[in-house]
Amino acid sequence: MMWIDFSVPAEFEEVPLGMDFDAACAEVNARSAYGSSRAGTDEQPLTEMARALQRISRFLGDSGVVYAANCLHSFEGEVSLGSLAVSVVAYPYGADAATAARGSLRGVLASRGEGWTGAVFDAPCGKAAVFSGGQSYVLPQAFSPTGEQVEVLTAQFHAMIPVPSASGDGRHMCLMAFSTPQITHWERCYAPIMASVLRSLRFTEDDQPDAGTEIIPFAESANAAEQSAGA
Repeated sequence: MMWIDFSVPAEFEEVPLGMDFDAACAEVNARSAYGSSRAGTDEQPLTEMARALQRISRFLGDSGVVYAANCLHSFEGEVSLGSLAVSVVAYPYGADAATAARGSLRGVLASRGEGWTGAVFDAPCGKAAVFSGGQSYVLPQAFSPTGEQVEVLTAQFHAMIPVPSASGDGRHMCLMAFSTPQITHWERCYAPIMASVLRSLRFTEDDQPDAGTEIIPFAESANAAEQSAGA
Protein backbone atom coordinates (compact mmCIF):
# COMPACT_ATOMS: atom_id res chain seq x y z
CA MET A 1 0.00 0.00 0.00
CA MET A 2 1.33 3.40 -1.00
CA TRP A 3 0.53 6.47 1.10
CA ILE A 4 0.49 10.20 0.48
CA ASP A 5 1.49 12.39 3.40
CA PHE A 6 1.10 16.18 3.28
CA SER A 7 0.12 19.09 5.48
CA VAL A 8 -2.45 21.84 4.92
CA PRO A 9 -3.12 25.00 6.99
CA ALA A 10 -5.65 24.75 9.79
CA GLU A 11 -8.16 26.99 7.98
CA PHE A 12 -8.67 24.36 5.26
CA GLU A 13 -11.77 22.34 6.08
CA GLU A 14 -12.08 18.91 4.51
CA VAL A 15 -14.96 18.14 2.14
CA PRO A 16 -16.18 14.54 2.66
CA LEU A 17 -16.13 12.46 -0.51
CA GLY A 18 -19.00 10.35 -1.84
CA MET A 19 -21.66 11.88 0.42
CA ASP A 20 -25.31 10.89 0.24
CA PHE A 21 -28.01 13.57 0.41
CA ASP A 22 -28.48 13.40 4.20
CA ALA A 23 -24.76 13.81 4.77
CA ALA A 24 -24.65 16.71 2.32
CA CYS A 25 -27.56 18.40 4.13
CA ALA A 26 -25.76 18.03 7.46
CA GLU A 27 -22.57 19.45 5.95
CA VAL A 28 -24.36 22.46 4.44
CA ASN A 29 -26.17 23.22 7.68
CA ALA A 30 -22.97 22.93 9.69
CA ARG A 31 -21.14 25.33 7.40
CA SER A 32 -23.99 27.71 6.66
CA ALA A 33 -23.93 31.12 8.30
CA TYR A 34 -27.63 30.55 8.97
CA GLY A 35 -27.45 26.97 10.25
CA SER A 36 -30.33 25.13 11.81
CA SER A 37 -31.21 28.16 13.94
CA ARG A 38 -33.24 29.46 10.98
CA ALA A 39 -35.72 26.61 11.29
CA GLY A 40 -39.13 27.66 10.09
CA THR A 41 -37.78 29.88 7.32
CA ASP A 42 -37.43 29.01 3.65
CA GLU A 43 -35.09 26.00 3.45
CA GLN A 44 -35.06 25.84 -0.35
CA PRO A 45 -31.67 27.55 -0.84
CA LEU A 46 -30.00 25.19 1.65
CA THR A 47 -31.67 22.19 -0.01
CA GLU A 48 -30.41 23.22 -3.43
CA MET A 49 -26.93 23.74 -2.03
CA ALA A 50 -27.04 20.29 -0.43
CA ARG A 51 -28.03 18.70 -3.76
CA ALA A 52 -25.20 20.50 -5.53
CA LEU A 53 -22.72 19.53 -2.81
CA GLN A 54 -23.82 15.89 -3.01
CA ARG A 55 -23.25 15.85 -6.78
CA ILE A 56 -19.81 17.45 -6.39
CA SER A 57 -18.85 15.13 -3.53
CA ARG A 58 -19.82 12.01 -5.43
CA PHE A 59 -18.14 13.20 -8.61
CA LEU A 60 -14.91 13.86 -6.73
CA GLY A 61 -15.01 10.46 -5.05
CA ASP A 62 -15.66 8.67 -8.34
CA SER A 63 -12.92 10.49 -10.27
CA GLY A 64 -9.90 9.51 -8.19
CA VAL A 65 -9.87 12.44 -5.75
CA VAL A 66 -8.51 11.29 -2.40
CA TYR A 67 -8.67 14.62 -0.55
CA ALA A 68 -10.70 17.80 -1.00
CA ALA A 69 -10.94 20.88 1.18
CA ASN A 70 -11.87 24.52 1.08
CA CYS A 71 -11.08 27.55 3.19
CA LEU A 72 -13.06 30.66 3.99
CA HIS A 73 -11.16 33.29 5.94
CA SER A 74 -10.17 36.93 6.04
CA PHE A 75 -7.12 38.22 4.20
CA GLU A 76 -6.14 41.87 4.60
CA GLY A 77 -9.67 42.72 5.67
CA GLU A 78 -11.34 40.96 2.73
CA VAL A 79 -13.22 37.67 2.61
CA SER A 80 -11.14 35.05 0.83
CA LEU A 81 -12.10 31.62 -0.48
CA GLY A 82 -9.97 28.79 -1.81
CA SER A 83 -10.47 25.15 -2.82
CA LEU A 84 -7.93 22.34 -2.85
CA ALA A 85 -8.15 18.82 -4.31
CA VAL A 86 -5.61 16.02 -4.48
CA SER A 87 -6.16 13.02 -6.73
CA VAL A 88 -4.29 9.94 -7.91
CA VAL A 89 -4.86 8.64 -11.43
CA ALA A 90 -3.51 5.78 -13.48
CA TYR A 91 -0.61 7.08 -15.58
CA PRO A 92 1.83 4.45 -16.91
CA TYR A 93 4.77 6.78 -17.43
CA GLY A 94 7.51 4.13 -17.35
CA ALA A 95 10.79 4.43 -15.49
CA ASP A 96 11.69 8.12 -16.05
CA ALA A 97 9.73 10.47 -13.78
CA ALA A 98 11.55 13.56 -15.07
CA THR A 99 10.47 12.85 -18.66
CA ALA A 100 6.91 12.26 -17.48
CA ALA A 101 6.85 15.57 -15.60
CA ARG A 102 8.24 17.53 -18.55
CA GLY A 103 5.84 15.89 -20.99
CA SER A 104 2.87 16.56 -18.74
CA LEU A 105 3.83 20.21 -18.37
CA ARG A 106 4.18 20.73 -22.13
CA GLY A 107 0.83 19.09 -22.80
CA VAL A 108 -1.01 21.13 -20.19
CA LEU A 109 0.48 24.46 -21.21
CA ALA A 110 -0.29 23.77 -24.86
CA SER A 111 -3.91 23.04 -24.04
CA ARG A 112 -4.42 26.03 -21.71
CA GLY A 113 -3.06 28.71 -24.03
CA GLU A 114 -1.88 32.22 -23.16
CA GLY A 115 -1.77 33.37 -19.57
CA TRP A 116 -0.52 30.04 -18.20
CA THR A 117 3.06 29.50 -17.09
CA GLY A 118 4.89 26.61 -15.49
CA ALA A 119 8.10 24.70 -14.90
CA VAL A 120 9.38 21.38 -13.57
CA PHE A 121 10.78 21.58 -10.03
CA ASP A 122 12.77 19.25 -7.83
CA ALA A 123 10.43 18.84 -4.84
CA PRO A 124 11.06 16.62 -1.79
CA CYS A 125 8.48 14.21 -3.25
CA GLY A 126 10.26 14.05 -6.62
CA LYS A 127 9.90 15.82 -9.96
CA ALA A 128 6.85 18.09 -10.01
CA ALA A 129 5.34 19.83 -13.02
CA VAL A 130 3.87 23.05 -11.61
CA PHE A 131 1.76 25.52 -13.57
CA SER A 132 -0.63 28.38 -12.85
CA GLY A 133 -2.99 30.72 -14.63
CA GLY A 134 -6.56 31.95 -14.78
CA GLN A 135 -9.74 30.13 -15.78
CA SER A 136 -13.42 31.04 -15.81
CA TYR A 137 -16.21 28.91 -14.37
CA VAL A 138 -19.97 29.23 -14.32
CA LEU A 139 -21.29 29.50 -10.75
CA PRO A 140 -24.68 27.74 -10.37
CA GLN A 141 -27.65 29.66 -9.03
CA ALA A 142 -27.58 27.73 -5.74
CA PHE A 143 -24.12 29.08 -4.94
CA SER A 144 -24.51 32.57 -6.37
CA PRO A 145 -25.01 35.48 -3.95
CA THR A 146 -27.31 37.12 -6.51
CA GLY A 147 -29.43 34.02 -7.05
CA GLU A 148 -28.46 34.06 -10.73
CA GLN A 149 -25.93 32.02 -12.67
CA VAL A 150 -22.71 34.01 -13.02
CA GLU A 151 -19.28 33.54 -14.57
CA VAL A 152 -16.37 33.67 -12.13
CA LEU A 153 -12.69 34.11 -12.98
CA THR A 154 -10.39 32.04 -10.77
CA ALA A 155 -6.66 31.95 -10.17
CA GLN A 156 -5.41 28.37 -10.33
CA PHE A 157 -2.40 26.34 -9.25
CA HIS A 158 -1.75 22.79 -10.43
CA ALA A 159 1.02 20.32 -9.70
CA MET A 160 1.51 16.95 -11.40
CA ILE A 161 3.86 14.59 -9.58
CA PRO A 162 4.77 11.13 -10.95
CA VAL A 163 4.32 8.68 -8.08
CA PRO A 164 7.54 6.74 -7.50
CA SER A 165 7.37 2.96 -7.75
CA ALA A 166 9.66 0.50 -6.01
CA SER A 167 9.80 -1.53 -9.23
CA GLY A 168 10.86 1.51 -11.26
CA ASP A 169 7.80 1.10 -13.48
CA GLY A 170 5.71 4.22 -12.79
CA ARG A 171 1.97 3.65 -12.91
CA HIS A 172 0.32 6.63 -11.20
CA MET A 173 0.31 10.40 -11.25
CA CYS A 174 -0.58 12.57 -8.25
CA LEU A 175 -2.49 15.72 -9.18
CA MET A 176 -2.81 18.71 -6.87
CA ALA A 177 -5.21 21.50 -7.84
CA PHE A 178 -6.02 24.75 -6.07
CA SER A 179 -8.28 27.61 -7.15
CA THR A 180 -9.54 30.89 -5.71
CA PRO A 181 -12.00 33.47 -7.07
CA GLN A 182 -10.04 36.17 -5.20
CA ILE A 183 -7.43 36.50 -7.92
CA THR A 184 -5.77 39.52 -6.24
CA HIS A 185 -5.05 37.31 -3.20
CA TRP A 186 -3.17 34.66 -5.17
CA GLU A 187 0.36 36.06 -5.14
CA ARG A 188 0.49 37.32 -1.53
CA CYS A 189 -1.68 34.74 0.21
CA TYR A 190 -2.15 31.48 -1.66
CA ALA A 191 1.05 31.07 -3.69
CA PRO A 192 3.16 30.70 -0.51
CA ILE A 193 0.58 28.32 0.98
CA MET A 194 0.55 26.03 -2.04
CA ALA A 195 4.35 26.06 -2.26
CA SER A 196 4.43 24.93 1.38
CA VAL A 197 1.82 22.19 0.78
CA LEU A 198 3.80 20.86 -2.18
CA ARG A 199 7.06 20.89 -0.20
CA SER A 200 5.36 18.89 2.57
CA LEU A 201 4.13 16.13 0.25
CA ARG A 202 5.74 12.71 0.66
CA PHE A 203 5.10 9.23 -0.73
CA THR A 204 5.73 6.27 1.55
CA GLU A 205 5.04 2.56 1.59
CA ASP A 206 4.97 2.23 5.38
CA ASP A 207 2.16 0.08 6.74
CA GLN A 208 2.11 2.06 9.97
CA PRO A 209 2.87 5.72 9.25
CA ASP A 210 3.73 8.12 12.05
CA ALA A 211 0.75 9.30 14.07
CA GLY A 212 -0.43 12.87 13.74
CA THR A 213 0.25 13.25 10.02
CA GLU A 214 -2.36 13.71 7.32
CA ILE A 215 -2.38 10.38 5.51
CA ILE A 216 -4.30 9.42 2.40
CA PRO A 217 -4.15 5.82 1.11
CA PHE A 218 -4.59 4.81 -2.50
CA ALA A 219 -4.56 1.47 -4.25
CA GLU A 220 -4.05 0.23 -7.81
CA SER A 221 -7.48 1.47 -8.84
CA ALA A 222 -8.17 5.17 -8.34
CA ASN A 223 -11.73 4.27 -7.39
CA ALA A 224 -10.41 2.29 -4.46
CA ALA A 225 -8.87 5.42 -2.97
CA GLU A 226 -11.93 6.81 -1.27
CA GLN A 227 -10.68 7.26 2.27
CA SER A 228 -10.07 10.82 3.37
CA ALA A 229 -7.01 12.27 5.04
CA GLY A 230 -6.49 10.95 8.51
CA ALA A 231 -8.52 7.79 7.94
